[in-house]
Amino acid sequence: MSLASFIFFMIWAAWGQTLAKTNAISSGQPFWIVTNSIPATNEITFPEFLNEVAQANLDYAAQRYNVDIAKAAIAIAKEFPNPTLQLNGDRDLTFHNKYGVGTDGKPALLRQVESRGVGLTQTIEYFGKRKWRIRTADHAYHAAAATLEDFLRNLKLDASEAFAEALATQRTLEQQRKAADYLNKLVAAQRHRLAAGDIGETDLTQSRVDELRSENDLLNAQNDAQTAQLALDTFLGRNRGQTTLVPRGKLELEPRSFDASRLVASALQNRPDLVALRHSRDGAQSGVRLAKANRLPDVDVGVTYTHNDGVALNHPIDPTPAFDQLALSLSFPLPLWNRNKAEIATARFAAEQSEKQLEAAELKAEVQVRQTYSTYQLMQERVRKFQEELLKGADDVLNAKRFSYEHGQTTLLDLLDAQRADNDIHQSYNDALADVAKALIELERAVGFWDVEL
Repeated sequence: MSLASFIFFMIWAAWGQTLAKTNAISSGQPFWIVTNSIPATNEITFPEFLNEVAQANLDYAAQRYNVDIAKAAIAIAKEFPNPTLQLNGDRDLTFHNKYGVGTDGKPALLRQVESRGVGLTQTIEYFGKRKWRIRTADHAYHAAAATLEDFLRNLKLDASEAFAEALATQRTLEQQRKAADYLNKLVAAQRHRLAAGDIGETDLTQSRVDELRSENDLLNAQNDAQTAQLALDTFLGRNRGQTTLVPRGKLELEPRSFDASRLVASALQNRPDLVALRHSRDGAQSGVRLAKANRLPDVDVGVTYTHNDGVALNHPIDPTPAFDQLALSLSFPLPLWNRNKAEIATARFAAEQSEKQLEAAELKAEVQVRQTYSTYQLMQERVRKFQEELLKGADDVLNAKRFSYEHGQTTLLDLLDAQRADNDIHQSYNDALADVAKALIELERAVGFWDVEL
């Protein structure tokens, strides 16, 4: 491309972008500028990952505003009604600046009395309204704070499950890579043995088929590991969108024992979502008291000062000297047609509904604790069987088959079957480790505490 062509292309591209922006603005469509994330690869440990989740997760950042909004609602509930300032004045349109004959026979200004006044009206709330309004808002604030705590807890648990999954897929990838490397070496050795006349073409073909199958499994394992690693980015901030996080940690967790009844009691007492529901219930009950307090109307108290201009003493009809007035007023609606019965009934139904919602959530929490506790015990037993019998047995069989095949004491098919079985068992063991970690995470989710370490 010549220099002139390059310059023309750049000018055309810039003009096209400007035209697109102009069209977007003229058509009423917003023109957004999106900052691209920077591709990178980082190793990250479990504590580092969770720390970044708590600091940078965008969903959590959005949820925090609910607490600020609820806190602002308390300040609103504490405010008193604003007073009302009234300014008034009147003017005589009929006789203003008109003259007639006064009582003394002289010209007299016929203007009638004109006045100017200023007043102030303040609404006085019935005793108890402000108190229950503040209490309702306070319960809403504590419910929002508990909900935020529960959101962060579940966010960390979800992130922990994703981290455990990434560790498991990474271990499976390493196991699959080891199997593929062995089969690659086996095929290379088979070619030498075929050239030396020790084996036939069929054995080489069979070895090559298993090698290709293993390479295909390796590609699938690479895809699973890459997908699990990239899934970790969804828990972090915007600039992590193209970062490949390589998890560093362990899946071999120490077995733990729990008392199911204590777990249930702890869950019912401390789970943030249940705490939030209790505050919501208490807030609904305060709403009933507020609705009852609203039955009595508020009183508007007003005071008004008025200055009246005088009328000339020789006015032929109504001579009046200047004078000032001070007025006091009280006003309130008469609760004849609307006595707030519907609002009270609505508030009472809402309180009863919140009570039932709390009872239902407590029942589900108890069942969830018992279910996750049972699952965790079974997953622990599964891992224990792998560690005590299956892994060692599969490795011993594979080593024996390799030794026997190298010394011509077993067939190639027996060796390949042992290799596949050993590979499958190791992958199943990795899955079992991930499952027991996830089972512990779900148990802690159900109970409402947090102490997972990967």
